[in-house]
Order: sequence, then structure tokens, then C-alpha cells
Amino acid sequence: MYSLMLVDDEDEVREGIMEKTDWAACGFRLAGAYENGRDAAEALEALRPDVLITDICMPFMDGLELSRYAAEISRDTKIVIITGYEEFDYAKEAIKLRVNEYLLKPINAREFMAFLGRLKTELDEQRASRENLSVIRQQLNQSLPLLKERFLERLSASVMKKEELHRKLEYFGLTLPGPAFVSMVADIDPRQNPQAAGGAADAGSDLELLHFAVFNIFQEIFEKENGGAVFRTRDDRIGVLLCGLPESIGPLAQNLAAHAAHSVEKYLKLTLTIGIGRHCTALPQVPRSFREAGSALDYRLLLGSNRILCISDLEQGTSLHSMEYLEWEKKLLSALKMGKGSQVSSVLSAWLEEWRSAGLPVEKCYGMLYKFVVALMNWVAETGCGEAEVFGEDPFREMRALRTLDQLKQWLEGLCHRVICTLGERRSLATQSQMHLAEAYIKEHYVSESLSLQQVCDHIYMSASYFSACFKQHTGLTFVEYLTRLRIDKAKELLAATALKAYDIASRVGYPDPQYFSVIFKRHTGRTPKEFRLLAAAGETI
Repeated sequence: MYSLMLVDDEDEVREGIMEKTDWAACGFRLAGAYENGRDAAEALEALRPDVLITDICMPFMDGLELSRYAAEISRDTKIVIITGYEEFDYAKEAIKLRVNEYLLKPINAREFMAFLGRLKTELDEQRASRENLSVIRQQLNQSLPLLKERFLERLSASVMKKEELHRKLEYFGLTLPGPAFVSMVADIDPRQNPQAAGGAADAGSDLELLHFAVFNIFQEIFEKENGGAVFRTRDDRIGVLLCGLPESIGPLAQNLAAHAAHSVEKYLKLTLTIGIGRHCTALPQVPRSFREAGSALDYRLLLGSNRILCISDLEQGTSLHSMEYLEWEKKLLSALKMGKGSQVSSVLSAWLEEWRSAGLPVEKCYGMLYKFVVALMNWVAETGCGEAEVFGEDPFREMRALRTLDQLKQWLEGLCHRVICTLGERRSLATQSQMHLAEAYIKEHYVSESLSLQQVCDHIYMSASYFSACFKQHTGLTFVEYLTRLRIDKAKELLAATALKAYDIASRVGYPDPQYFSVIFKRHTGRTPKEFRLLAAAGETI
């Protein structure tokens, strides 16, 4: 059964549709009915209905603006416009917004139910095409040539000659116009049951099909709809290269990543973690962005799965160096990024035991460990943490005083554990500081009607998805809930302490529309502004 949201400011129309429609018989569940666009917009993100049916002309936010907002936050929601107006401009604008239907009032109950039946059939076909593993199996047999994927993987890992790069881009039909590029790496979160999404008996086969199904969704969103490039890596991850303008490509990447993760969870019952690198302005810089995306993904075990992780949120300072590490150095640094002390100990034990078995000279061991400590110091410096508080005055002199591999192992374990603890505490303190800055900024600018989540994120240099998670954890409220509560509290103070008119108070707390202010105020306090003022004047506890 599909969920449906109904929005119309005319009570008779709205209630008539609700009462005369046999929703269950049509295959729908009415998730909510609203009398204006703003109320519906507030509920859209939480409800994410399969279908939105909205009038065009409404107070506070009209149907086209609501449709535009719905298309931004949920690409899977089908939009139906109903109105008594037949102007071509409205229809043309609705078509631009990918509105599925444009119906005219008055609405006949029988025709409306027939329309819902057709809409359900369309939704069924869409869901079947994404959920049917047999269809996915056919698509798997007709996948993109392996050469194209290997080219994209090479592009993500090394700098190619300009002539070869442009020749192969043309050969594979890839434009990648830029002027800015950002890389992403997505991976299915571990410990998920492959049979949960398809119900087939062969779990190994299902897992391969599901990997391809995830790739197919990414290809649709990033490649077909937004002109990027999508490929599968040799370790069963999905790489994405997205193009756009330097000032907007970061938020665009996060928004599309959120859409992709939501679609995968909705249709395949799987969760993803997606790492996003910093943007660059030339194709030769793309490998650095991909390394950063992979590094961001490494933080999954530290920060949790089913998340979108931006390297700019996790590692402060300059972008990562491209120095080539020995294999064991890579594993140690990866374990440190994930905050896994036990894994650090395991890697150290394995490699030092290998040196012991090979009979390496002590000086050779010291030389390799010197390289690792230098690499570790570089990485710690890149995170913005002071070296002295982690490494002390002279770590190399301390190392030279050790005479056995066991002593070296114990010393290195202690050093690595100090790095994990110090960076963990620093990251926590830095996030708290940013949240305090965000609260101060909101309190300073709450009177502005245009104050938005993205505006706050730009002020504290944090991505929207990461800020939302941190802010909810810090305050217990979403950005919209926090802003609304602040405005209502300020309005209550002014109502109780001044003789200002309600419309003056509304404008002073960020609501230029007095009628909408009254609606919001009553919703949160249970009283109109006038009733609240009378009770306050009478000295009653409110």
C-alpha cells in the first residue's frame, strides 16, 4: 500500500476527497492532509510520501513552490497538481517540475479513484522493475564494458596524459565538462542479509545481484540524470565522479548521495555508507579527491554506518598528501583513522613478527619505523592537532633507546593509542565548539525570515548532512524545531512584557505573515497570541 499526502486550503474540497475516496481499495494510505503548503513542507521530509496531491493557489506557500521543494528532498515522490485554474503558464511550470498529472476542479469522485488506480499501476511497475531480481539479472548480463570501468578506476587512481585522457573520454562517451569535480566512494554496510531484499535461496548469487542493483541506482541518479560517471571498483565498492560549479558542487554531491542512499534502502532494504572527497578544479587532481573519499569512508567504523561522510568534516587542515606508503603503513594509518586500537595492535604484531622471521637487521627495522613515525606525524598535523601533545619532545630519541622488537612494538602501541585518544577528544571538542557557534548565529539572525540551514552551515564551514546529525545530538532538536522554539519563546517574552501589536511581534521574531505567526504560535503553545497576553496580564502561570 502506497502513502499519499493531500494539500488543499479549501476545507470542502479537501474533506470531500478524504471522505469520498476509498483509499484502501485504490491501494493507498492517506498519510496526512494539510490546509497550506508550509505545513505540508514541514511534514514532507519525515513522511516522504509516495504521492503528493496539492492545490496550486494556497496561502503561505503555493502548490508549485511545494512541488519544487518536494522534488528536491525526495526524488521518488510523484506529484499531482489539482486546481481550478487552466492557465497554460501554470501547466508549463508544473511540467518543468516533473509533475505527473494536472487535474482540474471540480473533481469527480469516480474519475479520481480511477486516476488513483492508474497511478498505483505505474507505482507497481516502477517498484517491480527495481525489486525484481530476475530483471536485475538481465541487466547484469548487459552491463557496461569492463574496459570503461577499468578506465574510470585508473582515472580515479593515477594521473593520465592529457591526450590519452581526452581520447578515452570521447571513446567511452563521457563528457565530464567540470569546471569543478568531486569524488565519492560508496560501500554496502556489512552484516546485512542478502535474502532480505530478494528472497532468493542462493545468498552468494543474491549478493552479486544486489551489488549490481545498487550500481544501477547510482548510475541512474549520478550518470543519467546529472552527467557524472559511475563505476564499480575491484573491491566491490562504487566510485562516482560528479561535475558542477565550484560554489555548489559540495551541497549537490551531498544531496544526491542522500537520494541514492534513500533509494537503496527503500527498494533493496540495504544501507550504504558514502565517503565524499574535497572538490578539485582539474581532472589531473581527481585521484586526490578519490583518495580523500576513500579516507572518509574509512571513518565508518569510528562514526557508524549508514552515513554520508565528508572528508572536510572529519579532517581539518590541508588536503591529504599523496605520498606512497608501504602496505603495512597503509593498514596502520587506516586502523588509526577508524579509531580501532585492537586492529592497530594486530597489524603491528603481524608485521613485526614478519621482520623477526625474516631476520631483518636492527638498523633496517629502525629505518622503516622512522618512515612510519614521520608519516604518522604528517597525518596528525593535517588533522590540525599539535604534534607535541601526542609525540612528546623527541620521539626518535625514545625509539633509539629501545633494543628489541617487543620493546618497539610496546612503544608504538602506546604512541598509536595516544593518537587515537587525542584526536577523538579533539574532534569531539571541535564539534561542540561548532555547535555553540551555530547556536549563537541562529540567536543573532532568527529575526530574518530567510535564515536557512544551509546559511548556518556556510557560516561554520560544515556540510548540511553532518551538521544536521551533530546539531540534533547537541540540542535534541532539528534545525527547524530549534529555530521555531526560539522564535516562539521570544514572541512570548514580547507578548508578556510589551504592548506591541501581534503583527509587530511577528515581524520581530522572523514571521512577516501575522496570520501564519498566529497559526504557529497556537500550535506550539495551545493559545492564540491574544489569549496568551491576557493570561500573562492576569498573572496566571503559562
